[in-house]
Amino acid sequence: MSKKQALTEFHRGSILAVAERLFAEKGTERTTMDDIAREAEYSKATLYVYFQSKEEIINAILLSGMLLLKKKIQEAIDSHTDWYQAYDAVCAAIVRFYDENPTAYAAATGAMPVMQAGGEETKGIPEIKRVNAEIDELMANFLVRGAAEGAVRSQLPPVETVLLFWSALAGIVRTADVRKKYIQETVGLSREEFLKHGYRLLLASLTKVGN
Repeated sequence: MSKKQALTEFHRGSILAVAERLFAEKGTERTTMDDIAREAEYSKATLYVYFQSKEEIINAILLSGMLLLKKKIQEAIDSHTDWYQAYDAVCAAIVRFYDENPTAYAAATGAMPVMQAGGEETKGIPEIKRVNAEIDELMANFLVRGAAEGAVRSQLPPVETVLLFWSALAGIVRTADVRKKYIQETVGLSREEFLKHGYRLLLASLTKVGN
């Protein structure tokens, strides 16, 4: 990488870090390009050198989050030869990713949607679609592996099951986060215990027998 490329990546990274923090604090709708430029200590004209619109910034965060999530899932799958242990590691990695990167998690799981400016496809969208498909394929292959090892029910359609898995796990994670006090008071479970029960419930829907 040339010095010019390295400098460009540095500035882009600085802008994205500031934007991600502002999006988490104020929301994407209420955050403006002026806000980002001011907090990043760039002129607005300089900001537009690196990003043509707020939508492009959002999509850059989305892409970065999805790439990181894909990496974490792959590492979790590779961490265990036993499918059940790998499943637990995948769920734990996704929750840990949520805890450490809430905005990126929202982007990667669809809570922060792909943005288009003026009805036209914004820069980065083809890459986002590609990585999204790669994550789904990674998870689908993991389910196929589970079926081959006799863990997952083989009649489950992998791609459809992946979509249902994401929907269910996202709901469990959000509930554990926003209703933590209620869960503790009503059923006596900590957030971590509730999440583990959620993993097990999902596992029971996927597998032939509980494990």
